[in-house]
Amino acid sequence: MYIFIFLVLAMVWSLALPVCPRAEVVGHFSQVEGPVDLLKQGKLPALAPKVQDGLEPGDVVRTKTQGRAQVKFVDDSVLTIAPGSMVAIETYMYDGTTGSRKAVLQVFRGMVQTVVSRIFKTQEPDFIMKTHTAVLGVRGTKWYALLGPNISDFYNEQGRSCISNIKSEIKGEVCLNAMEFTRVGADMTPLDRKPFFQQDLLPLQRLLRSGDGTAPPPGSLGGPPPFAFLDQLGLLNPQNPAADPQSPLFRPPSIPHHQPTGGYIINGGYGETSP
Repeated sequence: MYIFIFLVLAMVWSLALPVCPRAEVVGHFSQVEGPVDLLKQGKLPALAPKVQDGLEPGDVVRTKTQGRAQVKFVDDSVLTIAPGSMVAIETYMYDGTTGSRKAVLQVFRGMVQTVVSRIFKTQEPDFIMKTHTAVLGVRGTKWYALLGPNISDFYNEQGRSCISNIKSEIKGEVCLNAMEFTRVGADMTPLDRKPFFQQDLLPLQRLLRSGDGTAPPPGSLGGPPPFAFLDQLGLLNPQNPAADPQSPLFRPPSIPHHQPTGGYIINGGYGETSP
C-alpha cells in the first residue's frame, strides 16, 4: 500500500513540474576520425561522438591534434572541422517549407570549411559564423576559415560572403566574391580583398586534413596570392606554421586550466587539454 501511494505521489509531482522543451537535433556527424570530443550544451563531461550522432544548439565540437570531424546539418549545409579546432553551434533554425533559416556558428580556434548550398530569398545573411575577431555572413557559399591568436583568415571559394570585425564599434565591411580572401585582426577593419587561385586550394585542403600542414613557398604554385601575400606580411612560416608565433596556425603551449567563455567551456590556450 505504501509503495502504491508513493508511486502515485511521485507521478503527481512529476506532472506538476514545468515541461522543458526538448532540444531539437539540427545536424548529425557524417564523419569522425581520431579523437573528437562532443560537449553537450558546452559542458563537461566530454563525450566521444560516433557517425550519425546528433547535434543540438549549444553543443560544442572539439577535435584533438589527430582528430577530424564533419557535420551535416538539416538544411544540407556541411561543416568540416580540422584537427586542433573547436566550434560551437550557437543557433540553428531551419524550416524547409517556408524556406527560412537562422544559423549561427562560433569558431573558437583552428580551421573549418563550410559549404552552404541552399540559398533562400532573404535580404540579410541567414548563415553567420563568428570568430574571436570577425563575423561572416552568407546566404550560400563555400569558404575556409583559419584562426590565429589575434587574426581570422577567410578564403571564399564559391558564392559571396561579407565580413566585418566582431566589435560593432569598428566600422567597415569587406564582401568577398568567388576565389577571394581577407584577414581580420583584433580591433581592425578587414583587409582589402585579394584574389587566390585554384592551385592555392591544395594547401588549404592539406591544412584541413592535418591541422598543421605546411604551405608551399610563395609563388611555387603559380601564386603570388594568397600565401605570398601572407608571407609578405611576415605571417606565414613555410617550415612549421604551428610553431611560428606569427603564423595564423600557431599553437601556444597548453594552459592547464579551463575558463568559461560565452557560456561554453573552452581550453584556456591553443594547446590540447583534456578534461
